[in-house]
Amino acid sequence: MSEEGKPARNKRKRKKTFLTNARKYGKRGYFGRGTKLDEDTYQYFVRIMEAYKEGFPTEEEKITFANNVFEQTDNQEITCSCNQFGCRVIETLLPFANDSTMERFIAAFADDLRPLCCDRFATHVIEALIRESTKRSLTGEKNEIYSTFLIKISRFLLNNMEDYMWDTYGNHTMRSVFYSIADIPKEEKKLHAKENVKQEITELDIPDNYKEIIKDYAERLLSWPQFAELPMAELTSGFLQVLMKALQKVDTKLLSSYVKRLNNECFAPKSDVEYDENHFPPAFMSTPNLMLLETALQVSKPKYFTQIYAKCFKNILVKIACSKSTNFAVQKLFNYATDKTEFEEMFDELNDNFKKIIEVGHTGVLLSLGQACKRLGAKQGSYMQNLMKALDCFEPQERQNKFILCLCKLQPFNDIAGKKLDYEKEKLNLHGTLMLQLLLEFNKPIKLVNALLSMDPYELKSVLSNTMGSHITDSYVSSQYVGEKSRERLLRALKGTYQELAATKYGSRSFDALWNVAGEKFKMSIMEELGHREGSWAHTEFGKIIANKVHLHVYKKNKEDWKNAINKNNKPKNLLEDVLGA
Repeated sequence: MSEEGKPARNKRKRKKTFLTNARKYGKRGYFGRGTKLDEDTYQYFVRIMEAYKEGFPTEEEKITFANNVFEQTDNQEITCSCNQFGCRVIETLLPFANDSTMERFIAAFADDLRPLCCDRFATHVIEALIRESTKRSLTGEKNEIYSTFLIKISRFLLNNMEDYMWDTYGNHTMRSVFYSIADIPKEEKKLHAKENVKQEITELDIPDNYKEIIKDYAERLLSWPQFAELPMAELTSGFLQVLMKALQKVDTKLLSSYVKRLNNECFAPKSDVEYDENHFPPAFMSTPNLMLLETALQVSKPKYFTQIYAKCFKNILVKIACSKSTNFAVQKLFNYATDKTEFEEMFDELNDNFKKIIEVGHTGVLLSLGQACKRLGAKQGSYMQNLMKALDCFEPQERQNKFILCLCKLQPFNDIAGKKLDYEKEKLNLHGTLMLQLLLEFNKPIKLVNALLSMDPYELKSVLSNTMGSHITDSYVSSQYVGEKSRERLLRALKGTYQELAATKYGSRSFDALWNVAGEKFKMSIMEELGHREGSWAHTEFGKIIANKVHLHVYKKNKEDWKNAINKNNKPKNLLEDVLGA
């Protein structure tokens, strides 16, 4: 307890930034790990990073700033790059370096690549040089200098791959070649849970000599006697994952050779055995191998995707889905499935096990399954029915009216029935609300629409005012399978709650979505409700925004002017300009 008698809050301690730590250690006389810098140089770099963090008015000023800094590193390129703080400054500013600075760093590193390619700090600068050399070799005026360096370092790493493969920093330096040449983002953009599906791979204009580099790495690795051991270690598995993503853009035939060999030698069982929770195919028995399996599912052609499914997943999907360490692989399987018939076979295997999957807490599996149902236009009715059964909402039929609440909380009917909760403040289940949004976008969501519209108005309003529940409104009003009459029924169902919706942060999101699809008749009805004793809601932080959007003050001043503008166009913001100016 605190001195005031109140329980102390469990606040997560904020992690100190790299720059904060650099200042702290500099005061203590520690000037970064690795190569030693003198105090003046170290403190200069600290001031440089502080200035960089503050930002620059123009891009030109940033470029000038960076090149002024690099002038101070003349003949000290390697010394600074091998220091913990020095390498961070150089890596950060290198994208803004001019060609002469780049040439200077390239020349300095090219003289002594062997130790630098596995140096803890210098490798960060090498990776930045590789990235910049790739960009400038394709776009810059001095592209020959950059392409020569890129090919030189790539060939050097290839010729010494046996040494660098097992070294943490050397391994990542080799990966940077694939990231750059094949334009693979180092941190792929995280997709929204509703959009976690297979991405179309764009054909990049990669020069033939760069493609040959990736092919040479891939062919050399295939001939290694210890190839089958590579998926079992985190470092080498990560290397294979990046290489396979690069091959997807460079040589799909060679990629297929990888997928086929990995499936036969590393993923699939050697013989038919009985599987239980402790005995799965080799693909699931180590985390590095499992991560490689997920990448293989992502990059495989349909033929090899089917082979992986048949050898590693088929007939044991339920067990894998219910296992903590392997259920993410099942999600990837659904995310990247493209054949409708094959997917229906996967679905049938999980058909009667939704409840079991919910009970073990692996609801991401069911979300991915629903995404595939939507994407492939398959098993949508069965998916909704199975969810209802899993939450004990299917029979008797009147229980279906509670399905929305059960799905939002992902709790069975008996845990919800008889309780009158304020769902605006309740913590809803993320996967449950996302599944609800998916169901509204299925081809025939009429059961879900009826369940939503049969809810108690107070519960409906509070769900749509929830941080997660507010997105349900978006799906309801935007779904091409929810008709205009059903949208009007929702507008009627919320009558008497519009002031409360408009006054709160997430309720106002729902209000905004509803207002945008409401016709003149319903907008007039909503305005009558909003205009009645509006003082309490219209002066809240979010109520002010809504009042301004619907032009409440114009409505109160002259209803006919407001109505005439609405009649002309459903965009009063533009049409009410004359009225507002009056």
